[in-house]
Amino acid sequence: MKNPLVSILIPVFNRENLIEKTINSALNQTVSDIEIIVIDNASTDATPLIVKNLQKKDKRIKFFENKNNIGPVLNWLKCANMANSKYAKILFSDDLIHESFLEKTLPYILIQECAFVYTPAYVGHNDWQGSIQYQAFLGDTKITRNSYVRISTFLDHFVPVSPGAALFRTSDLKNAIKDKLDGVDGYDFAKTGAGVDWLIYALISLKYSHISYVADPLVYFRAHPGSISIENKDQLIPMGYEIAKKWFISNYLNL
Repeated sequence: MKNPLVSILIPVFNRENLIEKTINSALNQTVSDIEIIVIDNASTDATPLIVKNLQKKDKRIKFFENKNNIGPVLNWLKCANMANSKYAKILFSDDLIHESFLEKTLPYILIQECAFVYTPAYVGHNDWQGSIQYQAFLGDTKITRNSYVRISTFLDHFVPVSPGAALFRTSDLKNAIKDKLDGVDGYDFAKTGAGVDWLIYALISLKYSHISYVADPLVYFRAHPGSISIENKDQLIPMGYEIAKKWFISNYLNL
C-alpha cells in the first residue's frame, strides 16, 4: 500500500477532556492523504478509550499505548519513528490545527531547499481566540537560513519554539528530537521539553537554504493549568531554553 503524504503526530497523556477535539482537527484537514499517529503515554484517565472509539470511525487513526510513561520528549520521538510519511506535523494533545493547515503549508515544503514551514499561533483559553504569537512578518515569506538562525537564537518571540507550529520532513524531525545534549548534565530535558523543542527548528534550519513562513495563524495552543509550559515549575522552562541556546551557539555558531 502507498504511504500517506503526511503523518500527524499526537503524543498524549491524560487528556480525556481535550483529545477528541484535537484529533478531529486533524481528521478535518482539507488534505485527506494523511495518517494520524496517536501514542498514549500510560494515561490513567479515559483518554485511550476515547481514541479507540474515534479509531473505529476513521482508519487513518493509528493508536499505540506505552506500558510506562516515558516522558514527553521520548514520546515525541516515538511518534516520529512510527510515522510512514515523508512529511510530519506534531500536534500536541491540547492544541488544534486549522482545517487548511496542510493545504497552505505543503506547497512550500515540497521545495527541496525549504527546511520547514511554520505559521503564527493563537494562544488562549478559548478555541481560536487569544493573543497571536510568532507573527513577525506581514505576509507569506521566505527567510534565509542565516537570518533565521540569528533571529531564533538571539531574539525571543519572533519565531516558534513549540514544534507544534510547523510542518517538517519526517526524517529531519526524527534526527532533531533530542532528550539529552552532549556535554550537558544536571538538567532533565526529557521531562520538560524546554529548549530541545526549540532545537528542533534550529538544527533542521542548518541543513537548508531557507525557511518558509505562512502568515495565517493556523494553529491554536491552549493555555491551561495542565500545560507544562504554563505550570513552569521552579523556572525550569526558561532555564531549559537558556541551556539549549548556549549549547547550540557553542557547537554550531562557534561563538
